[in-house]
Amino acid sequence: MATEGLVSVGRGPHNPGTRAGRFHTARGPMPLSGWLHYPAAWQLARRSVTPERPWIVPAAIGWLRRRIRPEWTILELGAGRSTPWFASRAAAMVSLEDNPYWHQHTSERLRELELGVDLRLTAVEDFRRVVAELDDGSFDLVVVGFLEAPEVTRIDALHPAREKVRPGGHLLLDDSDRPGYAEAYELLAGWRRRRFTGIKDGWPEACETTIFSCPRA
Repeated sequence: MATEGLVSVGRGPHNPGTRAGRFHTARGPMPLSGWLHYPAAWQLARRSVTPERPWIVPAAIGWLRRRIRPEWTILELGAGRSTPWFASRAAAMVSLEDNPYWHQHTSERLRELELGVDLRLTAVEDFRRVVAELDDGSFDLVVVGFLEAPEVTRIDALHPAREKVRPGGHLLLDDSDRPGYAEAYELLAGWRRRRFTGIKDGWPEACETTIFSCPRA
C-alpha cells in the first residue's frame, strides 16, 4: 500500500485519538499478540530493513498468508510493496494508486517479478467512482489502505468497496482504530471481524488492522 513508510506523514487526516503511550492505539493497549511480533519488527527497523510485504499489522499479514488462495481475485486501494506480495499469491488483481512515484516504482517491480496486475494511476478523488464501476461481488479480498486527501477518506471508498466483496470474501481496513473510521463498523454490521494490533514495519506506534468477512449467502 502507498501508505508504506514515513512517506505517509503530513498527508491525509490522521487523528490517532488519545494515546496513553506508543504501545497503545486509540482503542487501548497493544495485546499480547502484538508483543509477540514486536521484537522482529524492532530488529528490522534498527537495521533499516523494509520487507516487501503489506504495510499493515504483522499478525494480519500472517492471517492473510495462511488464507489467500491461488484462485483469488484481489482489489487493492493504495499500491506499493504490498502489491507484489498479493499478486504473487492470487490469480488476478486490480490496484489503484494516485501517487506517480509509487505507481512507477510498483510497475517496475511487477515487471521484474513478471507479475500481471491491472495497476491504474488514478486520482484519489476518483477512487470511489472507479470502485463503484467494478462488478459487484467480484473480489475475494478488498484492501483499503490508501493515503487520503481532504476530500476523500477511506470511509468514502468503503461505501462502494463493500459491494465488491463476494459472499465469504474479506475486506481489510488498515488503521481501523482511528476515531474517524468508526463508521466502518456500521457499514459492515453483520460481517465477522478480526482485529489485529501491533507495530508496523518501521513505524513507532501501535496500529490496528481489521479484516471483515462478508456473510455467505
